[in-house]
Amino acid sequence: MKISFNKAIKYFPLFFLTGIIFYSCSRQVSVTPPDAPPPTGFIYVSTKPEGFQIYLNGKEQRRVTPDSIKWLNSGVYQITLRKDLYRDTSIYIKVDEGFKDSVFVDYSLNSSMTGSIYCFSNPPNAEIFINDSSTGKFTPATLTNIIPGNYEVRFHIPDYRDDSVYVTVYSGSGSFTNTVMMTLLDTLLWNQYTTGNSQIGSNNLTAIGIDQNDVIWVGTAGEGVFSFNGSTWGGNQVYAILPDKNINCITVDKNNTMFFGTNRGFVTYDGSQEHMYGFKTSGLPNFTIKSICFDHSGNWYIGTQGGAAKSYLFNGERNWITYGDSMVPDNNINCLLCDNSDNLWVGMNSKGLSIINKSITDWQLVNNYNSHITNDNIRALAISPSGTIWVGFGSNTIYGGGLSYYDGTSWHNVGFIPSTSQTNAILIDKNDNKWVATDQGLVEISASNKVTIFNQANTNLPINDVTGVAGDSKGNIWISTYGGGLVEYKGNH
Repeated sequence: MKISFNKAIKYFPLFFLTGIIFYSCSRQVSVTPPDAPPPTGFIYVSTKPEGFQIYLNGKEQRRVTPDSIKWLNSGVYQITLRKDLYRDTSIYIKVDEGFKDSVFVDYSLNSSMTGSIYCFSNPPNAEIFINDSSTGKFTPATLTNIIPGNYEVRFHIPDYRDDSVYVTVYSGSGSFTNTVMMTLLDTLLWNQYTTGNSQIGSNNLTAIGIDQNDVIWVGTAGEGVFSFNGSTWGGNQVYAILPDKNINCITVDKNNTMFFGTNRGFVTYDGSQEHMYGFKTSGLPNFTIKSICFDHSGNWYIGTQGGAAKSYLFNGERNWITYGDSMVPDNNINCLLCDNSDNLWVGMNSKGLSIINKSITDWQLVNNYNSHITNDNIRALAISPSGTIWVGFGSNTIYGGGLSYYDGTSWHNVGFIPSTSQTNAILIDKNDNKWVATDQGLVEISASNKVTIFNQANTNLPINDVTGVAGDSKGNIWISTYGGGLVEYKGNH
C-alpha cells in the first residue's frame, strides 16, 4: 500500500509515540529511595530574666531565651547561656528523639549570679531608691541579690537635696560589692544656682559683689555680668556696654555704684546709667583691670596688669595719678585695699606689698625677706572690724600658700588653710569671721579661730574652686565658683 507524503506527515506523531513506547519497554526502570525523615529531638530553653544568647556545643544558635532548638539527633548536648554582666552558664542535657525536652534557669535563685550594693550617706538614714522604687531600706545598708544590670541608686532625706548615681552590677559579686557613698546637700543651709536650674548665663564665675539692695552681681569668664535679686535674673543693662566679657573684679562704692573690671577697662553702673573707662579714654596705666577700691573720700584706686592708679574729682573733672616704680616695683597688681586711715595697700604679683600713705609722701615695701610673710605673691586683702589686715597668697613651690595678718605692730603667719591652696578673696564679716575663697574650697575662720573647710567632699557641691566671696545684709554668704555656678550659704546666722 502506498501512502502519500501528506498522509505520512499526518500520522508521524503516532508513529513517533509508538516507537518511544516500544523503546521504553525494552529498558530496565530504576527508582530513587525516599529521604530519611529528619531527627525529631527538641529542646525548649527559657530563663529568668529573659534575653540570654543560646549556644549549642559551643556554636551560637542566633536565638535568645525563650526559644527552642529543633531537629536534634539523640545524644548529649551542651547548652551554654550568655548575657552581658552575667557569668556564662553551661548545662548538659540528654536528648531522645520523639521527646520534647526543656531547660529553665532562674538566675535569681543562684547567689553567685547576683550582685550587691553597699549604700552609705552623709548624713545617714537616707531612704534608698533603685530606679525610682523605694527599697524600704535606709543608709547605711547593703542591698543583696541584685540581678545584674544598670541601676540608678538615689538617696532621699527630707530638707536635703536628693542625689543619685548610676551603678553597674555584675554577677558573682560575692567577692566584690558595689559601694555608693554620697553627701547630701542640706537645703536649709545651701542654695546653688547653675545654668541647669536657673537663668544664670554661665557656671564659670570669676568675681562677685553685692550692692546695698542685696542684689548679687557675678562676673563670668567670657559671658559678661549677671545679677540676681533673690527671685529674678538680670544684668543686661551692663552687658551691653562692657568692653570685654571677661570680668576680673566687682566692687561697690558708698553711693551704691557698681564697678566691673574687665580685660579692656572698667564699667560703672549706678542703677540707671553706665559709663566705661578704657585705656585710651582715661589715665589708666593698663586696660586689664584686676582690682578696684575706694577711700573714705570716695576716691578710686585701680589696680591693673600694668600698675596702680588713683582717680579723684577736681572742679568736676576726673583726674588720674599713676604710682611710680619706686612705690610699686611690680606693675602686675592683684589686689588693693584702703585701710581705716586711708593708707593704700597694694598687693603685687611677685614683690609683696606696698603700703602707701594717704598723701603719697611715704610708702613701705613688705615682703618675705623683711617681714617673713608667707610669700611675695599677694592674691587677696581684707580688713577686720578691729583694723587688722589679712593677706592671702598664691601657691608657692617653696613657701606654699596660706594667710598672714598684721595687727598694727607685727606680722603673723597662720596655717588655717591648706598650704598648697591659692587664696582668691577674703571676706571678714561684722562678727570678725573670716571667709577665705580658695581653689580648694571655702574656708571659714571664726573669731575664736575655729576652722571649717567647705568643699565638694563634705557639701556635695562643686565648690572646690571658689573665685570670690561676699556677704549680704542678712548674714548669708555668697560665693562665686569656677564650674559650679553661684552658691549661697545660709548657716552664718
